[in-house]
Amino acid sequence: MNTEVEEKQFLRFGPGWIGAVVFAWLVTTLVALALVVYALGPMLQSSDQRKALTEIRGEIGVALGASQSLFGAAPPAKPVEFGKPVAVMEIPALKVQQVVIEGASSGETASGPGHVPGTAGLGQPGNAVIAARNAGFGGPFGSLGALEKGDEIVVATTQGKSVYRVTDKATRPLDEGADYGKTENDRLTLVTSASWWPLASAEATVVTAALEGRPFRPSPQNGRADAQDGRTGDGDAWAGLVLAFGGFVVAAAGATFLYRRWRPVSTYVITGPVLLTLAALAALALWRLFPAWA
Repeated sequence: MNTEVEEKQFLRFGPGWIGAVVFAWLVTTLVALALVVYALGPMLQSSDQRKALTEIRGEIGVALGASQSLFGAAPPAKPVEFGKPVAVMEIPALKVQQVVIEGASSGETASGPGHVPGTAGLGQPGNAVIAARNAGFGGPFGSLGALEKGDEIVVATTQGKSVYRVTDKATRPLDEGADYGKTENDRLTLVTSASWWPLASAEATVVTAALEGRPFRPSPQNGRADAQDGRTGDGDAWAGLVLAFGGFVVAAAGATFLYRRWRPVSTYVITGPVLLTLAALAALALWRLFPAWA
């Protein structure tokens, strides 16, 4: 009799059933990833943009007041910290207004377009480069390829307002030396992935624009690391991914156990919020491993 009961339990909770549960949780994870990046992500990015806009407006106001004082505004003594706002960028043709963040790692471009370290400051002499996402977290550069020659790009920093005019656009593999390197003219280079696919890093949409008028005085800039080119992810996200996904697996196993021994509705009410939160955290950490311009 006991043998028959054990056989029935094995058939009910055997390899096939376990496989179905694992598959269901994997699908749940993928759905959570899509929802987090394409639904929750834009809201998170919008919230970060509002905070950054308030911060940069305050800095611009302080700089404007100092510039009108007897001694004028003091020049920056050190580079802007990574993750801090450096400018407000407007692209009227695309109806885009974004606060530009210092740094172009995956975590930084989740908050907005990133100024690539090691390139010129915005509005300053040389080649200033901004990398931003094509689709994830609001995809601020999703329509970058729609720009045409002559379109205006306006950048406002604590030094003042600069106007650039688009001179060229291309879809091709990124040439790091040419696109991020020094140039004879003062220009702005905008870069994003040429595809909405999260793992795409082979080709880029590159738009260049020439500065109108004279540049502002150069200020200290951060050096650029290999992980700050837009094509790579954030290796530091592995720790968060392991913790979040590990907690998700443990919670999923606990939910499955409770479902077998308790009332389904009560199980869902108790474990649902925990699973959703852990799935969202895992999805955010996983996305940070993808290219920063995805």
